[in-house]
Amino acid sequence: MKKIMMLESVLLLSGVLFGILAFFCLPEDQILQLQRYLTSQMQTLAGAASLSEAAGPIFQSNFMDFVRIYLAGICLLGLPLLVLFLFLKGFSLGFSACFLVTHSPLLLLSRLLYFPVLVAAIAYSCRFSFILLQNRVSSPARQLLQYTVTFGLLLILVLICSYIDGFSCSRYLNSLL
Repeated sequence: MKKIMMLESVLLLSGVLFGILAFFCLPEDQILQLQRYLTSQMQTLAGAASLSEAAGPIFQSNFMDFVRIYLAGICLLGLPLLVLFLFLKGFSLGFSACFLVTHSPLLLLSRLLYFPVLVAAIAYSCRFSFILLQNRVSSPARQLLQYTVTFGLLLILVLICSYIDGFSCSRYLNSLL
């Protein structure tokens, strides 16, 4: 399990590095246009920045990520999908982090709380996929129940992280008014 988590951490960090590199490879005028677009979107959202309106979409997005991870762990061919998913999440984090640092580092820090839970969920899914691939399941119903309960507990952590992220987003957007 430790080797899987180390491999996933390397994948996530490499995705972050590629995202940062992609940001710095953009021409200056495109970076300025994207920053103006982000600023205008934040100004638009600042009027309706309640905690429930900020945390709801964040939790929904994180929940759908966990559903994809859960289903990929059950599927025998889910391992390559999990690797690709983790790399792309790292890429999007690295790319968007370059924009968020200029606006509010607090938004970036609150978003980073989600990634350890994500890595743990993917590690557990990879472990379950390996068990299925090696056909070492002695009691499939018990293993699936344990897998589902663990994902339920991880989902509670995602709910907490989404709430913190939504709280920091609503506080930042309200400060723009």
